[in-house]
Parts: sequence; C-alpha cells; structure tokens
Amino acid sequence: MNEIKIIILGKPFSVNQQYIRKKGAAKYILSNGARSYGDLVGWQVKTQYRGRLLTEDLEVAYYYYFHNKQRRDHLNFQKILNDRFNQIVWQDDSQILTSHHYTCFDKANPRIEVFIKPYERKAS
Repeated sequence: MNEIKIIILGKPFSVNQQYIRKKGAAKYILSNGARSYGDLVGWQVKTQYRGRLLTEDLEVAYYYYFHNKQRRDHLNFQKILNDRFNQIVWQDDSQILTSHHYTCFDKANPRIEVFIKPYERKAS
C-alpha cells in the first residue's frame, strides 16, 4: 500500500465542541455543529478514498492548518476524524498504532491533511 493522503477542507473542529448537555437531563448529546462537521468529513473522505477497507495496523500523520496562531491542543481534533474514517478507510481507529500531530498555519486555507500508511514495526 502506498501512503494515502486525504484533505479535509475547512476549519478544524475540536472535540470540546462536540457534545452539549441536554436540558433537564444528565446526559450529553452530539451538538448540531459536530454532527454537521462529521457529515462533511465523511463526505470528503468518501469522495477522496475509493480503495479497499484497510485491516492492517496503521501509522497516521495529522497536519492541522489553522487560520490563526492561537494555541490549541491538537489532540482534541482527531476524535471526530478517526470516527468518520471508520468503515470508509479503515475498519476501526484502534488499528492506529502510531500517530503524529503537527500544528500549521494557513490563514487563507484552514484544513486538515491526513497521511495514512502501514505501521512498520521497528527491529529491536
């Protein structure tokens, strides 16, 4: 398998924005914004990846391009992505054994670039 590259256009969406507390209940539900963003991610992934469902262990690199240099916890941005890649690119995000996260800036073109390749075990 060659390295797979998928680009998610638009401002990255944080896990902190995903859930809202339902009024009068003790449970949290997926916010409308998170649902819409998840649908957008799923659509973009499906239009870019038409290969077989990956079943092997994986290494994934995430490049988050933000529109400004505000400090962010970039790990908060991977959850919704990984969930939307499930059953489209890979079977389950538990296949990701190594992940790399990079924070970048592009005021004119915020996006997330995801690079996927088979996990290569290092000889010890």
